[in-house]
Amino acid sequence: MNAGIVVASLVTLLALVAPSAWLVVARRRALADPPPAQGEPELPEVAYLLGGRGRVVDTVIAGMCDDGRISVNESGKLKVERALAYNAVERALLGRCGADWSTSLRKVRTSLQFDPAVDALEGALVRRGMLMSPVAKEKWRRAADVQVGGLVLAGVGVVALAVMPGSFVTPFVVLDLLVAGIVLRVRCRPAGPKARPTPRGKDFINRTPTTGPWSVRFSATHPEGIAGVVAVHGAGGPEPDQPFLSQLRQAALPSTGLGSGHPYAKSAKKPASRKTSKSSSSSASSSSHTSAGYGCSGASSCSGHSGHSSCSGSSCSSSSSSSSCGGGSSCGS
Repeated sequence: MNAGIVVASLVTLLALVAPSAWLVVARRRALADPPPAQGEPELPEVAYLLGGRGRVVDTVIAGMCDDGRISVNESGKLKVERALAYNAVERALLGRCGADWSTSLRKVRTSLQFDPAVDALEGALVRRGMLMSPVAKEKWRRAADVQVGGLVLAGVGVVALAVMPGSFVTPFVVLDLLVAGIVLRVRCRPAGPKARPTPRGKDFINRTPTTGPWSVRFSATHPEGIAGVVAVHGAGGPEPDQPFLSQLRQAALPSTGLGSGHPYAKSAKKPASRKTSKSSSSSASSSSHTSAGYGCSGASSCSGHSGHSSCSGSSCSSSSSSSSCGGGSSCGS
């Protein structure tokens, strides 16, 4: 075996072994459990770990509706009843809506997911050892990129060895190692841009919805009430269901454009008949007397025809008539 074959073989093996070893070590360090922070995850952190950013927002809205700090009406509008916040995400929510029905629940839910207060939850879970550190993920990604470069260099080395006279079985041995390196790259591919749980975090994710007091769906018996049930099971989890939870589920659905899914898209193309116009006018007149705000603490939210509100128990007043609503519902005309 001549010196050229020896040098080519050593360079090829070095290009394969060193980056592959670095990739394995970087992956192991990224997935290792760091020392956990003291204390248990708080409610928004539990929601982030189990359902991501959207679950955090749903949890905050459900909790604030439940204690009457905000209300959501049947049109998907949101307003503040009491401007009181207990954490940074709630403060961010209050900063996006006011004391009237002008704020869209869908828009608030979408924008709040990308607020810095929600971003901070990932860092808190990293410190608790439940999410992978961004620094460790970056090192893992860099090691994977270097290993890909080593695989390319090793492939060039295999070709060079194959054309060298007297190399015998050396190219085939190196080729086997190259295939093993490719398999290693596939199995040790780095984590994506999304937050990835550590083994401790995975155990929490698998255990919390099925065992212990946090797994219950009845809001009355959950340690954190209806907000805790939403954090663990989503907006469709709490029992019994609430009107504002239905609005939350609607807000989570993708919106449709005027041309594809808007209910009036087709009727705009041709004039409606006189009979249909009368029916629509009658329906609009009837529906103008039903606009409700869903509170969570039993208090109703009422709006009068002249712009004045009267909320006392379950009674609702209007400028033209008076009505009575039971069960904490909201009425207006």
